[in-house]
Amino acid sequence: MYSLSDFGTLPDKPHKNIVRILKGKPFRKPDISVTVQEVLEKAKSEGRNGFVVDVGANVGMASFAAAAMGFRVVAFEPVFENLQKICEGIYFNRVADLVTVFEAAASDKLGNITVHKLVGRLDNSAVSATGAKMAFKSNEEIAFQVRTVPLDEVILESERVLLLKIDVQGWEYHVLKGASKLLSRKGSQAPYLIYEEDERLLQASNSSSKEIRDFLRTVGYHECTQHGTDAHCTKKD
Repeated sequence: MYSLSDFGTLPDKPHKNIVRILKGKPFRKPDISVTVQEVLEKAKSEGRNGFVVDVGANVGMASFAAAAMGFRVVAFEPVFENLQKICEGIYFNRVADLVTVFEAAASDKLGNITVHKLVGRLDNSAVSATGAKMAFKSNEEIAFQVRTVPLDEVILESERVLLLKIDVQGWEYHVLKGASKLLSRKGSQAPYLIYEEDERLLQASNSSSKEIRDFLRTVGYHECTQHGTDAHCTKKD
């Protein structure tokens, strides 16, 4: 499944993509989509049901990958332009019964926070202005207010979460703190956790990978492996 945003703008040399189509060569799939599918395929094979929580949903690549497999999704995205793309994708793919979207930033407190986004880009908003600019050479950014909500305020104790994916440009520690109850669930009742662990972005938001790992150990996540800039964490039964 794709949102309209997946079509994107034409590349600098569109003829190369046309040649790839004619030769039958596959395009490179977004890493997070492939990862989500692998995790959920494993859950299916083990007979485990539940839903996916996508924090920092962007334009919905992870959300639509899960919905395409029939899983329910709760997505959090604060940037209006991204929300438009997600809603377009929900409409055109007819998955309104599977995908619920919150126009909010997940955090450790209810309230409001200032988020910074780069002009002309939808993929690098951050609570930290420094973090927003870090990945791209741009001085043009816009600050806007968004609601914040802890995941524990939204996810019912009776609801099983198979996968929690977090990509929030350095704000990961606060999202995790706001999901303490969810993450404290026992063994396989706790979600498979994927979060971005980029030390530069974390430091721009006054946290660190060590602080996150120390916190995760307090809620029972002792098995974490690094996959590029993502950390994958699980619990043993």
